[in-house]
Amino acid sequence: MQRLISSLRFQLSAAFVLLIVLFGAVSLATLTAFQRQIDADAVVDIAARLELTANRMHMQAMNYDANAPRDYPTYHRDVALYYRDLMAQLRLFDDVVACFMSGDFSRVLGRPTARMQPANEPAIAAAVATLESTWAAHREGLLDALGEDTAKPRLEWAAEYNAAHLDNVEAAAGTLAQRLRDWARGEQVRLRLLAATLLGAAVVIAAGLLALLHFFGVRPLKRALTAVRRATDGEFNQHLPVTGATEMRDLAAGFNALSARLHLLFQLLDRLQRGDDLDELIGFLSRDFRGLLRFDWIGVVMVTPDNATVRLEASALDGIPEAGSKPLFRLPGTLLEQALAAGKPMHIRDMVSTAAANPGYEFLRDIARRGLADAIFLPASVDMPVPAVVAFATRTPGCYDEPHLRFLNNIAQLITASFERTVRLAERRRLAAIGEFASGIAHELRTPLGTLSFALDHLSQLSLPERSERRVHLARAEAARMGRLLEDILLYAKPLQLASQPVDLVQALAEAVAVFGAQTEDRRCRIRISADMASAMVLGDRDRLQQILVNLLANACEAVPPEAMVSVRMTIIEVRRVRVQVCNPSAPIPPALLRRVFEPFVSTKPTGTGLGLAIVRRLTALHGGEVRLEPSEEGVVVDLTLPLIQPSQGQPQGRQRTPKQNLPRMLATSLCAKE
Repeated sequence: MQRLISSLRFQLSAAFVLLIVLFGAVSLATLTAFQRQIDADAVVDIAARLELTANRMHMQAMNYDANAPRDYPTYHRDVALYYRDLMAQLRLFDDVVACFMSGDFSRVLGRPTARMQPANEPAIAAAVATLESTWAAHREGLLDALGEDTAKPRLEWAAEYNAAHLDNVEAAAGTLAQRLRDWARGEQVRLRLLAATLLGAAVVIAAGLLALLHFFGVRPLKRALTAVRRATDGEFNQHLPVTGATEMRDLAAGFNALSARLHLLFQLLDRLQRGDDLDELIGFLSRDFRGLLRFDWIGVVMVTPDNATVRLEASALDGIPEAGSKPLFRLPGTLLEQALAAGKPMHIRDMVSTAAANPGYEFLRDIARRGLADAIFLPASVDMPVPAVVAFATRTPGCYDEPHLRFLNNIAQLITASFERTVRLAERRRLAAIGEFASGIAHELRTPLGTLSFALDHLSQLSLPERSERRVHLARAEAARMGRLLEDILLYAKPLQLASQPVDLVQALAEAVAVFGAQTEDRRCRIRISADMASAMVLGDRDRLQQILVNLLANACEAVPPEAMVSVRMTIIEVRRVRVQVCNPSAPIPPALLRRVFEPFVSTKPTGTGLGLAIVRRLTALHGGEVRLEPSEEGVVVDLTLPLIQPSQGQPQGRQRTPKQNLPRMLATSLCAKE
């Protein structure tokens, strides 16, 4: 009830109704007062008519007394005229005096009217009493003068009586009329005062209502609008006083919660963008965001390379990081696997009962043993080098209500994306350390490997037994493979500088096919090439572009069985971009591995180094292009796109270009290796 009374809707409705009632009451009171004034003026007019009637009776009496009839015809005429007029005046006097005595003037005014009591005024009451007694005495004397014979009244005696005694009635009627005029003027003054008072009261009450509306509604709304504008400008840490009507208080409280969340989320985003350590990130969230995210425990579990287990990489309880070993838990058939497959937040209510009903939920039991009740799993696996789940848990059952779940669902992408970035940075830092270490090892191994290769070359020129010759040949092949591996490691690890110039990508593809054919004389591999254009000019390093194409051809041919056909298609797409697609009919690559094929040291071949496609992606990015590997109906497709340049920017320099008329013959080559 109190909330309803304090609501802005109720207050506005009550103020509106009160204003209507107030102005209605003022209008009704004013109209009543005006009607009373009209009636008062009518009473004054009646008193004036009474005074005029008395004066007329006196004048008629004097006139009749001076010209009394001397014969019967004249007398009968006066009876018909003067007597009848005299009796009408008597009746009028009787009615008016009776009205003044009773206060009801309906009969005289000829319409219904409220009872008026001007006689309540002492002066008017005295004047009415004087008029009544004077008229009663005069009326009695006048009727005695007229006699009892109404057919032959004594008109002359009546006229003499009126002329001699009517002055008292005239004086009494005049006194009453004057008293009533004074009373009417007072009523008029009181009417104006009442109207002014009522109008002033209405204005004061209306102003008070407007002030209350401004204080409880408009002012809080203006503060809210100012805070919203500041928040729009980026000042998220705004706070409104929770005052005013219920709606304004709810609005201020909601805005304060929103502002606090935006401020915390902005801090979270800023901190996450600067963080690259998972333990520091978990500690930061535990210290500053436990209230916002409502958790007592937070942890990050990552899927191991075998996709069979997960490892708890980092966790914190009550804001304190948990030290110790990183335990492993089973993944298949668990809620973690379901969360990763669904790709959206998962709420687990009553973890103890859920874990007890499912013996395989080892991770859930490990969380519940800390005394926690509910948990939420946020999967982070879209762009992660390693799929992971961010888990929140609380001791309070039912803490994760529907509004909070909607809030977590809305910010889940921000949190998981931030964790993904942190994990990627950590992974890159780990790979950078590995690359630096591998680069140093490669430099150290090049010299002894070169010495070993010279020795093996020398041994291969000697006359050796067949068994020894086979072993020397095998050793030379392994030394060559190790040399190529060291070159790949150095190429991936060291900084690269491009000698950029306009390069015809069609010509570069033809040269790459020739180079690849010369490097694979002992392997049969058929390649079919098609191009929609005679030339495609790109800006880049000729040798690096050729290396990209050779690596793609090598990966495609190594993935297919002998005699299989690898197709290469070159087309112009979008605006000023060229696409090179290398398609091979190999077995499909598992989706989990497909997302990581461009990472270093990740290979689909048992003997692969995992650097070929990583080098391709690095070189392609340096040329402003993109490279993707996608499954298709034909097998596996490597999609390479590079930006084109206008031919007017120059022709390739350095090596002599193959004449354009020879390109169709070279591109029609269907066998890169000798058969």
